[in-house]
Amino acid sequence: MENPNMTFATPTIISGDKSNIDVIAHELAHSWSGNLVTNASWQDFWLNEGWTTYLERRIQGSVHGEAMFHFSAIIGWKALRESVAKFDSNPGFTSLVVDLEGKDPDDAFSSVPYEKGFNFIFYLDNLVGREKWDKFIPHYFSKYREKSLTSQDFKATLLDFFIPDPDASKALEAVDWEKWYHSPGLPSPEPQFDTTLAEPCYALARKWESLVPLPPSHPSSDADDRFTPEPQDIQGWSSNQLVVFLERLTDFTTSLSPPLVQLLDATYHLSKTENAEVKSRFFTVGLKAQDVEVYDEVANWLGKVGRMKFVRPLYMLLAGVDRALAVRTFVRNRKFYHPICREIVRKDLKLEDIL
Repeated sequence: MENPNMTFATPTIISGDKSNIDVIAHELAHSWSGNLVTNASWQDFWLNEGWTTYLERRIQGSVHGEAMFHFSAIIGWKALRESVAKFDSNPGFTSLVVDLEGKDPDDAFSSVPYEKGFNFIFYLDNLVGREKWDKFIPHYFSKYREKSLTSQDFKATLLDFFIPDPDASKALEAVDWEKWYHSPGLPSPEPQFDTTLAEPCYALARKWESLVPLPPSHPSSDADDRFTPEPQDIQGWSSNQLVVFLERLTDFTTSLSPPLVQLLDATYHLSKTENAEVKSRFFTVGLKAQDVEVYDEVANWLGKVGRMKFVRPLYMLLAGVDRALAVRTFVRNRKFYHPICREIVRKDLKLEDIL
């Protein structure tokens, strides 16, 4: 969590491989978007987090190459899809500008302001062109230095800045502000990201998908052509590539079987990693496969990490396969969690009489 003079960072960013430094980039970027300039109300929260996520990825792209900007955005798009699905019964919380009248802002918390906000800013960046967009950025932060603004202020400032540029002004006429600001769900069309770093992850996931048991009526391929997993499959990969690979496994129409989850772990040793991003995704694969061997591991880990990004989805998945274990785990560890995290998970688990 960023503050003007001090950042409080979760221990889960310490992974031993320096792969989670994007969190540091994110909190540093908040020095501008969040502290120097901030949203006027919680309904405009995307102005803090969307901008900060965009700047975080610009930093990554500058340090590691533009492909890294896109690779991080691919991971973010997956998170956005999951948040939109989670709010299927309350789609208003998936709008960029949220109507919070009579609602607790914590109930609306998700990756939406981060990732939908990022995608809107990235859309505008592409629309006017990077060179012109990079001239708008310092203007924006200078104009609202030590001030708060609304989404309508942002729109007015953007359009006013580009009035002297007929080409950019013409391009901005294509922006459907009402749709971006107030329509629920995913942005449409889906942005086109550079998949250079993701393609190896997708390719390995397809090989694992070939091992998923097919329905009896489905024509099967020659057994001699079946994929044999080996540790070298992921040799030289970054932790984020492991994240994309594991997230791809959860998109299969048919989940991995428990024996395949156990083979996955035996081959790549994913449950032993110190990287919380990778570990949480492996646990997600295991829980969706209903592999009972990971249930106690998940419950044990939930007593060691308090970051809501990991805690909330894992509790929901664990409750879906073993509610009694999920409840026992929450009751045992509830005082360990931040009050906001504790209250949201309590509501998720529908534990009205537990404080």
